[in-house]
Amino acid sequence: MAESAWTSCFHPRWLLLTLLAAVVVLVLTHIPNEDIPRVLQTRYLDKVEHVAAYGLITGFFLLSLRRPARPGGALRFQAAALLIGLAALAVLGVLDEATQPLVNRVASVSDYICDLIGVAIPSVAFLVGRLSGFLAALR
Repeated sequence: MAESAWTSCFHPRWLLLTLLAAVVVLVLTHIPNEDIPRVLQTRYLDKVEHVAAYGLITGFFLLSLRRPARPGGALRFQAAALLIGLAALAVLGVLDEATQPLVNRVASVSDYICDLIGVAIPSVAFLVGRLSGFLAALR
């Protein structure tokens, strides 16, 4: 039963891509500062990279969510999966920043805020798209 709810809620390939993107981002954000090319250490480019990286991970996660075939339990399960997934991405950003000092990097609240912006942008687009689809179905 749980497996059918799981597969009815997620596209496994997109979910795998989400996990792979998260691992790649964590590896890249834990490269020591002295090993990062100077061209990538441009002022504010770091912030754009955080927004883009977490936006990409979030986008893959949102693409992994299937549309529920019918309202009811499946819709509640998907809503819970969406909220848990987005919360997990927010926690991933905290862990990412908190562990960077272990590899001679600087943890930054502004980087974490950029991570959250990266999560928020595709999330808002996703929710607006789903809401507009829902409203169109009511007509």
